[in-house]
Amino acid sequence: MERHHRRINSTKRRKLIAAYKLPAASGAQALSAPDPDDDSNAAVVNNSVISFAEGLSGLSREYIRKSYLLASSYVSDVLKVHRGTEAWYDEFIKVMISLGWLPMRSSFERVSSSGKGLTVQLAVLNMIAAMFASTALAGPVLAALPKLAADALEAMKQQPASFELFKRNSTLQQGGDFGVASCTETNGEVMMVLVTYSSQGVSKQVVLPFLEWDSSSFEAFSGQTCLVLNTSLVNEKTIQLMRESAGDKVQSAIARYRI
Repeated sequence: MERHHRRINSTKRRKLIAAYKLPAASGAQALSAPDPDDDSNAAVVNNSVISFAEGLSGLSREYIRKSYLLASSYVSDVLKVHRGTEAWYDEFIKVMISLGWLPMRSSFERVSSSGKGLTVQLAVLNMIAAMFASTALAGPVLAALPKLAADALEAMKQQPASFELFKRNSTLQQGGDFGVASCTETNGEVMMVLVTYSSQGVSKQVVLPFLEWDSSSFEAFSGQTCLVLNTSLVNEKTIQLMRESAGDKVQSAIARYRI
């Protein structure tokens, strides 16, 4: 079902960022200083793999990671909404809007497998490609985003720390729940194409990697959205608010790597 939303002004956004402060983890350590030369082009954030096209500034990359971390962690850890559900997806989108993202389109629906033996990973990448095919979005940079997502998933499997984080956070007792996103910047706006994928009630415990399971072997649901952020709103002040709200959660919820 398609959702329609409106943009929130910058003053209200700053107040909302401060309000989404995450609870401290037990045995929390001091936050490490942000990397001023942030050129990582992929990251695992909680249970999602996020890739960045060339041209995104370090501030934009950090804002993307921190806003996604705040939204996903807040809905799961503070609001206690069960992951992989339409209720979780709706609350997640609401928080992302509060943090400055405007959904150009957003939907949550049951996944119907289009091919026997289609893996979860390929199914999700097909959904990302379909997002572009069904919109007016065009251009060589945007057209490269599906491949960017595919490369990020493959590179993640070769990064022990990143893969362990993804494995730990995406696997449920009887299924899996994760997201894949690609981000780029065009005409002063950051764009994120995000697909979430979840399944529950699998007859036996899913072994990893969950991505390589036959997507037709269980019932699944997917959230699909294209989010836009005005980069003029991303500055040191908002980034600092984001760092303070994310707190020590950053230490255990984000793993950056290169493709």
